[in-house]
Formats: sequence, structure tokens, C-alpha cells
Amino acid sequence: MKVAIPLKTNSERIENKNLRPFIGEKSLFDIKSEQLLKVFKPEDIYVSSENPDVAKLVKKYGFNFHLRDIALTTKTARENQIVKNITDAIDDKTCDVMWVQVTQPLFDEFKEIINKWENLDNKYDSLAVVKKISHHILDEKGNPINFNFGYWHKVSQDLPKLYEVTWSAFIMKRAMLEEAYYQIGRCPYLYETNAPLIDINNITEFEVAQILYRHYMMLKTENQIQVQKGIQDVR
Repeated sequence: MKVAIPLKTNSERIENKNLRPFIGEKSLFDIKSEQLLKVFKPEDIYVSSENPDVAKLVKKYGFNFHLRDIALTTKTARENQIVKNITDAIDDKTCDVMWVQVTQPLFDEFKEIINKWENLDNKYDSLAVVKKISHHILDEKGNPINFNFGYWHKVSQDLPKLYEVTWSAFIMKRAMLEEAYYQIGRCPYLYETNAPLIDINNITEFEVAQILYRHYMMLKTENQIQVQKGIQDVR
């Protein structure tokens, strides 16, 4: 399996969002790189960017660098064009491909999704990381999407199962890519994560994401200390 990471540096909403300091000197890209290196060899990771200066950073991690056409970073670029351009740069034309976005720093379940993928029925052509939606949803005209008004109202526990695509990670069979060049195939497996989602569309949300990340990392550290203490007490 190979990993494809799209890495834009020309974000219109937040300047240099993916590479600016997020926690200390670490960027969103640095955090995601460290997570992936716990599971993958550096030579199996491909980073695609329109900025040639990114090559130096990619080299530091030992990753492969792909220089993307700047036209494929604009609003007019179609998603299938972007996916094709990046995945075609991967040397191995038979391997499965994991597509990873750096903008969800709290998602770190790469080992788990690989294990799930390797044990799935062969009918699945892709895996998408999703999060269950347990809210009452209206469209832009105020019409209910997943419930009804009045007598037919349902409590959140009884709502139909809907899932949000987290855009944190996907796994795609190469055969599916050759047909669709999209992250989700005709028969995807939906991997439900409990990791908090962080939507970063402006500088305020970037700063809130920093606070959330610090908090969850602190909780994770405290939990690890408690687990270790429990092991020592048993001994």
C-alpha cells in the first residue's frame, strides 16, 4: 500500500494553512507525517504540491515529492483530475492507495483502518473514514432531510443512519481508481471514527483547532499515565 498526500500551499482562506506553525513549530503536515511514519515506510509516501519549495520539507521526511500543476489547485479543478494526477505519480501501478488529508490532526487511526481493510470482504472497492450524524438536518428552504415535523418527529436516537465524510483518510483499490479516479468507489466500506472533527476555514477556526488539539493530546497523555500506573499496580 502507498500513501498519497495532497498538500496545497496556496489556500485562499488561510495563508499557508497546511505548513504554518500549528503546535509549537510543528505544522499540520508535520503532525500528519509523524502519525503516518508510525505505520508506513517513508518511501511509500507520496506528497503532491504545486510549490517546488515543498520538496525540501518532503525530503527531510524521506517521502516522494510530486510537483502538481498549479491549475489543479484552483476552484475550477475537478476532483477526479486531482486524484488521477496524484495517484498516477505513484510508481507501483498495482498497489492499493491510501489518500490522506493533513487537515484532521486528531485522526490517528491508520493502523486500525489498515487492519480493517486487510480483513474486509473482497466486494469492497474502497474504505472511507466517516462520522455518524446524529442531528436533525434541514435543507436551505427549511425542509427536513432526515426527520419529519409534528407527529412524525423522531428523537435523535431513532434518526436514520447518515454519515459525514471526514476527509481524513480513504483507501482505494487500484482497479477502482483506474475506473473512477475518486476517493470513494461503488462499494465503499464506511469506517466510523470517534475522533473529533476540526473544520478549519478561517484563522479563528485555526486557533480553536489549536486549543482542541492541545486539550485532546493532554487527555491522551493523562490516560496513558493512568494505564501505565494500573499495569504497575497489578505487578
